[in-house]
Amino acid sequence: MDYNIAFDQDENSYRIYTDYEFAAIAEWVALYLTGKEDIQRVLMATTLAESEKETTKMKYGPFDVLINEEGVSVSRQVDWDSAAEEIKAMFDTQESFYQTSSDGVQSECGLEDFMDLLENWYDVLQ
Repeated sequence: MDYNIAFDQDENSYRIYTDYEFAAIAEWVALYLTGKEDIQRVLMATTLAESEKETTKMKYGPFDVLINEEGVSVSRQVDWDSAAEEIKAMFDTQESFYQTSSDGVQSECGLEDFMDLLENWYDVLQ
């Protein structure tokens, strides 16, 4: 996974920037794994998935996280209801042309890549 950890001057904090493919993972880590205990808990779940083949499911706000021996999967639920009318207005009379969905955004990566990201994130936050 390619990523960048950089200081965001607008938010006055560090953020993780990735390609769209890994956006849900980067957003979850940057928003919810800001404390030492949070990062250690997720690293422990990752270690257990690798060594014991254990599966861990977690929920952080709109993020559903699944950690297993195959890797890490993060789903971010999106509330399209509030934007549905605005989107339909863009298509005017072709209302049936565009249907909104609440499936959200999903990202997946391998355990090694994820552990590298978490360790680098932990180092930056220290």
